[in-house]
Amino acid sequence: MLVLLAAGTHRINVSLEGHLVEAEEPWDVGTLPDGNALRVFSLGFDRLIADLYWLRTVNYLGHEKVHAAGFPHVYKLGELVTDIDPTFKTAYSVMHSALTVLRPDYERAVTLLEKGVKHIDWWKLHFLLGYTLYADLGEYERAAKHIQRATELPGGPTYLPLLASRLLANAGDPDTAIAFVAARIQETAHEETKERLRQRLRDLVIQRDLGRLNAAIERYRAARGAPPGHLNELLVGGFASLLPRDPEGNPYRIEDGKAITDLEHDTLEVHRRVKTKE
Repeated sequence: MLVLLAAGTHRINVSLEGHLVEAEEPWDVGTLPDGNALRVFSLGFDRLIADLYWLRTVNYLGHEKVHAAGFPHVYKLGELVTDIDPTFKTAYSVMHSALTVLRPDYERAVTLLEKGVKHIDWWKLHFLLGYTLYADLGEYERAAKHIQRATELPGGPTYLPLLASRLLANAGDPDTAIAFVAARIQETAHEETKERLRQRLRDLVIQRDLGRLNAAIERYRAARGAPPGHLNELLVGGFASLLPRDPEGNPYRIEDGKAITDLEHDTLEVHRRVKTKE
């Protein structure tokens, strides 16, 4: 059996090197094998084979030209590794970050994690799946189900039960979204993911504040027939209980009847699930 394993390992390495040689560019991974077939013929050494492909996947993710090309084959590689070893925790976790941060493809991120939770009942996979369903796809009920499951499993952070109850009670509420992203920042160790999540958190806070201020401005307009000249008038008239400040501590202001900020920010939208092609 050891002879067969050595021969099989050598064959896989030759195959992998061949893909690298044949590829015209670093991001071209060539024709990949069927992961399910590899698992069947692995003679019980599926984790070793998965590790070999995982090393190549990590190398792919770290290549500058692959980064510049936008990581075109991230899902294909994640699918291959987890087909060979469907219990590969690290692969699911890392490839989720790749599919939501490096090459945003939320549909496929969910597909990969749905495969993961069928094979591993791990709190982190349920948490990541719930996060993507909630924050990126707006599927609040399904998100709540997975966050609730994460709270029932050992090893999860102490904030999960509170987050689950908040999600169940206030799906779609901006404060719930902010709490969710803050929790995701605490959970991840990947610096690029953490930085992009911090930017998302900042954008969510601005979007929430502007939404509330503009709603107060509209109440003022309906009552007075014209928008206020200054946001302080919302407090005086009882149309707002407080005036928030932006994430850098500066006051928002009003211009052309709308609350605005001088900070650059993105208006975040939910991405509904659609079929995608590689």
